[in-house]
Amino acid sequence: MIAARPYRPAVRRSPFARLGFAPVIVPLAAYAFAIPFDNLLQTGAGTITKFLGALCAVVILIAMIDPRRRIAPPLAIAGWAIFLAWSVASLMWADDPAFGAQSLVQVFELFVLFTIVATLRLRAGELGWIALSALAGGVACAGYGIVMYAVGHVARTDALSQRLDLALGTGTFINADHYAGALVFPVALALVGFLRLRGWQRIAAGGAFFVLFAAICVSATRGALVAVVAVGVYLAIVERSRWHVLALGTAGLLASAAVPNVWLRFIDADQGGFGGRFGIWAIAWHTFLIRPLAGAGTGNFRLAYAETYVETRQSGLFTHRWMEDSHNLLVNTGVELGIIGVVAILVAWVLQFRLVAKIPRDGSLGALRSAVEAGTIGLFLVAMTVDLMWYKYLWIAFMIAVLARNAALAERA
Repeated sequence: MIAARPYRPAVRRSPFARLGFAPVIVPLAAYAFAIPFDNLLQTGAGTITKFLGALCAVVILIAMIDPRRRIAPPLAIAGWAIFLAWSVASLMWADDPAFGAQSLVQVFELFVLFTIVATLRLRAGELGWIALSALAGGVACAGYGIVMYAVGHVARTDALSQRLDLALGTGTFINADHYAGALVFPVALALVGFLRLRGWQRIAAGGAFFVLFAAICVSATRGALVAVVAVGVYLAIVERSRWHVLALGTAGLLASAAVPNVWLRFIDADQGGFGGRFGIWAIAWHTFLIRPLAGAGTGNFRLAYAETYVETRQSGLFTHRWMEDSHNLLVNTGVELGIIGVVAILVAWVLQFRLVAKIPRDGSLGALRSAVEAGTIGLFLVAMTVDLMWYKYLWIAFMIAVLARNAALAERA
């Protein structure tokens, strides 16, 4: 007798099954790769990365027609939503609501894309391509900056040192501080690769780290350098690879002697007060004390700062310029949104950091967990010296973090 085959119901396959998940992964990987070059990719209607981000949102929403590609978003979404809601509410008492609304637009667009990405389920292998693209984009941008520095795109900022100048004379430029800040998360990816991989892959990751570190040195950005040191220290602890990190860091320090721009800025008397930031923060503290609970309204830091400067100038306490940006996440938030805003943004950052806390370090996503945690710490330190909440290089790190969390949940299921 011939045994009857067991009945198996037909399974309706997603239209993406035949193509794999490339229609979603490719745009996300391209977006991650292009972000370090963001300010150089200007078009008449916005940057190319803006259009890539919109494309990513569309293809993810289409992909999620398949219920197997959907996943519940994390609590971090609520944290950022509360912060943005308070920012919007502050327009009611802002001195210039129109200016505040304009400053919120880009942050809101990035938050919307982040939220859409946060509901996407994908596998570890698929996420690996996105993380690799983010690293490759950072290395490519770092190499571009080094070449531009070598051919003479240099600005002297003080008596001792000079730094990379990526102003191209056509209205497009990358600020040196943000250029270096965009390389901090790729540094974390490269370092984890060096610690976890073997053979030629370890050599490639180490080479990527040296290119990124060299670019930060020619940018002469001290805040980014401090962030890189913090990334290395954190990874040395959690990866239990103190000697590997120490060896790579020592080699990087010795190599940096060839272009000691950033070290010269640390010892230059003309760069006292951390490039004038201490003066800005002193004035901002007095500004904060005027409206400590709710602040002056989102986007209104410059106006509030200028008013305080004019009122206190005759005291002789302040010698700084009267119109400045905050150059600090907490200072800016405190002046614009008060102590309520500071608490809200700190809670959001903590929830963001904790996104990957349940991923086992010895699992398939353990390396990415370490890179995400170290990169988040590094970017938070960068935020202590520049205003970066509306920059895409911060939010692509957040997106990779939430995708790592989603991939871990899918793997566990």
